[in-house]
Amino acid sequence: MNMFQKSTGMVCLALLVSTQVLAAGEVEELKRRLEALEYKTEASAPAPAEKESPTVSFGGFVEVEANSVDTEGKKSTTDITLATLELGLEASLNPWLTAYGVLLYEQGENSDNILVEQAYIRMKSESSPFFAEVGRLTQSFGTFESSMISDPMTLELGQTRLHASLKAGYEEGGLQGSLSVFKGEVQKTGESEINSLVAFIGWQKELDSFRYGIGGSWTNNVADTDGLKDSFVVGNNTTTTDFVGGWSVNAMAGFGPFELRGEYLGACDNFTDGENSGRQPAAWSVEAGYAFEAPLNLALRYEGSDDFGTNDSRYGATLGWDVTDDACLAIEYQRADNKGSADTDTFTVQLAMGF
Repeated sequence: MNMFQKSTGMVCLALLVSTQVLAAGEVEELKRRLEALEYKTEASAPAPAEKESPTVSFGGFVEVEANSVDTEGKKSTTDITLATLELGLEASLNPWLTAYGVLLYEQGENSDNILVEQAYIRMKSESSPFFAEVGRLTQSFGTFESSMISDPMTLELGQTRLHASLKAGYEEGGLQGSLSVFKGEVQKTGESEINSLVAFIGWQKELDSFRYGIGGSWTNNVADTDGLKDSFVVGNNTTTTDFVGGWSVNAMAGFGPFELRGEYLGACDNFTDGENSGRQPAAWSVEAGYAFEAPLNLALRYEGSDDFGTNDSRYGATLGWDVTDDACLAIEYQRADNKGSADTDTFTVQLAMGF
């Protein structure tokens, strides 16, 4: 091989090696630039918003009762019952939107089934006194506050549950007010409308050891309460020729361990049809309570009714012992003076626990 051929070969070999080295360097530089660009893009892009997890809490209540009923002229009867099983759920998506649900079982009631007593959504901002609730609600017709085992007559007459409703209200300090609208089971003949209203207003105040309060409520359709609606059943419908309004008023005062409360609830006029035609049902209740220094509580109640049920008047007392902060053992005696039937004496022992 001559000198020219050797020189040419050496030059070609050098160019080939330098070309390969240059190609490898360009690849590495390109990869570096791509990685830098990718990092810059990720750093400049906004981070995805984290989904706010709901806050969920559960609670419940259990009441077990044993009772003895002595009716004049008859043999006494005894029983043990699971009086109440109540399960509650509260779920908050944010500070102004909360959902509530309450399942209720009462032995002997509702064909021994579990009942969806309440299920609704509440909207209220911490910065505003106004609120709105929509769903199945217990209407704010009457207050029915009691420290005794048995329910007051005002509750038996006026409690209004299991209606899907729209409720708007105001809460500020001790002042409360609300207005709800719903479709009642008792409808005017030939109608099927959202036409029942309940309005409520109440005010409470506490000054050192002294506390007091007053409230009132009104409905345009008192026939739709749990205690009266069954008397308007006609075939497969629950109807009336015209609505009769209802009203209630309540007051309470307390000083230290002593408290006194009273309530009146009734129809605004006589019914013109149904089983209560010509009647104007009403009920009232007065209750006094005292909390001893020991974990004992005493409550006394006297109550009566007009044109409602068989009871003319009832009176009784409940003595409760707080076993723990969330459990209580109580015993109650109640005497019922009945209209046109034998009077009764009832003894009840109850163990209740909340969780």
